[in-house]
Amino acid sequence: MKLSPFDMQTLIPAVKENLVWHHSLYRGACKGEFWEDLCSKALIKAKIGSDWKPDYNHKVGKDQTTSLGLQISNKSGTIKGDKVEISGSRLTKHKTLREKLLFITQKSSDYIFSLATDKAEWARGHRRYYFCVIDSAIFNFYDELWLGSYGEKGAHKGDLVGWFCETAKYSAKISRAMSDQLWTTVKLDACEMVHEITVG
Repeated sequence: MKLSPFDMQTLIPAVKENLVWHHSLYRGACKGEFWEDLCSKALIKAKIGSDWKPDYNHKVGKDQTTSLGLQISNKSGTIKGDKVEISGSRLTKHKTLREKLLFITQKSSDYIFSLATDKAEWARGHRRYYFCVIDSAIFNFYDELWLGSYGEKGAHKGDLVGWFCETAKYSAKISRAMSDQLWTTVKLDACEMVHEITVG
């Protein structure tokens, strides 16, 4: 089961309308549970459906499920040129690299809905979002070639500080200094949809 291009386009008016309401109250960018709630309302208005509840008790890897059973993970994100960077799970409890990769592969959602921003634009007062829909099927973390990252200076010079992989559509890294957090950078042209939404 997949979201159709029509479904994705149908979400945009409701997402924009809800962002306008968000910024009638808040000056900061819409992130975290605010984005989950806002997205849930947009999914329901577009008749795609959502099971999201304001109980802050979602499962790892997904924040809500549509009426057709599609699992959605809501992320903020940072636009960096022609790419969007999103953060993922913290993986310290999984001891080996393979255990970490197996965990993130098993816990993946069907789609990532990233409401990304360009920090430089916001610093200039431009409240612009990039609504990026990413099909999680593009990720193949477990089978990719991961290489170690090593400290280049300071106390950790020569130490293993993380791992990274590079593919045609995305790159990913696991940073030991940040609780083994996964960071994924996706090329915008690898997204199912990227739509700019300017609010005020």
